Amino acid sequence: MAAAVVATAALVAPTQAAPAKPTPTPFPIGDLARLYPSDVSSFPGGIYLQPIETFSALRRGHPEIMAQNLAEVVAINQAAAADPALQRRALTDAHDDPLVTMSDAFGQKLGRHFRDALAAGRLPKTKAIFSDYLARGGGIANATLVEKHVFDNDRPFVVAPKRIRKYTRAGENEYDALGMNPSFPSGHAGMFFWRGTLLALMLPEFAPQFLTRASEGGYHRVVLGVHYPLDVIGGAMVGQAAAADRWNDPEFNRLLRASAAEIRRELEWRCGAPLSICIEQDTPYLADDEAQRIYTGRLTYGFSRIASPTHRMVVPQQAVDMISPAFPSLTDAQRRQILVATAHPAGYPLDDQRPGRASWQRLDLVRAYTAQVTVDGNGDVTVH
Repeated sequence: MAAAVVATAALVAPTQAAPAKPTPTPFPIGDLARLYPSDVSSFPGGIYLQPIETFSALRRGHPEIMAQNLAEVVAINQAAAADPALQRRALTDAHDDPLVTMSDAFGQKLGRHFRDALAAGRLPKTKAIFSDYLARGGGIANATLVEKHVFDNDRPFVVAPKRIRKYTRAGENEYDALGMNPSFPSGHAGMFFWRGTLLALMLPEFAPQFLTRASEGGYHRVVLGVHYPLDVIGGAMVGQAAAADRWNDPEFNRLLRASAAEIRRELEWRCGAPLSICIEQDTPYLADDEAQRIYTGRLTYGFSRIASPTHRMVVPQQAVDMISPAFPSLTDAQRRQILVATAHPAGYPLDDQRPGRASWQRLDLVRAYTAQVTVDGNGDVTVH
């Protein structure tokens, strides 16, 4: 698990005594039925257009990238024809409750404990925030509906119907419903990323796993041929920006911390030990180094660099507190240094290099969460 955060135990410190059976309680209806500042985005217009608006210039000025975008989805989609297990997993992510499908990020045993608890109705707070398409953590602002129609980009299976294989399961066919729905950015990728990012912040011991599981949910949209890689990258940027808004909203953050405590207590009780011990004894979804390798690859999907490789990383202001669970004793300025030091190299598609703009595309939260850092006498941070 994330090396920098296991020792900090983050939001709720485990005890050495045998964990008692918790008594879960739902949120009061007033906590869910009210409006929150983060129900609209912190960006102009209350939506998430600004972080991804470089797509217009990319589409207009880089036909070679758009051709690569199509070629990559065709290659990934067609390769899946020989992998029925991948097809099934992609279809599960497409149609089932993401809170359930993403739970394998907890690990083999802890993931099963989580699903059992969810099925038994013992995670009411977590279910209210994260479960299915009406989850309170989501909303109109991060649904990508407006952004899709601004860009109005046709989907791969519409553009290249003879080159995209359609994978379906009995009684469900999303291709018919999506044919008239624009492609960029991917709403499903956004949905996976706001969930995965918030769960990473709430339970930082699992941060690399939940972030990479979110990226897998986006990758599955490419497998099905309903989205291009750029759609998924853009959706990830929207999802992380939306997660940052939720986390930075003190009123909504209170709900997230209550959900985190609920999950932690339930897993410790079911496991019979502090969470750190349960993690050590479990089989992880992915080891940290493998999670990093996969996550980094999905930041660019192999696209060529199209802009300056030396452009200074500008960290989004909203993102600074997203690594506070891993580095609770550091200042915002020091956390910003970590995000700069762990950022992906500059110049790849959707990296916003315009004056005064920050780059959501370059944020690498897996690398940030697993970073080993030292702070010198002047307060400057070095990432090792």
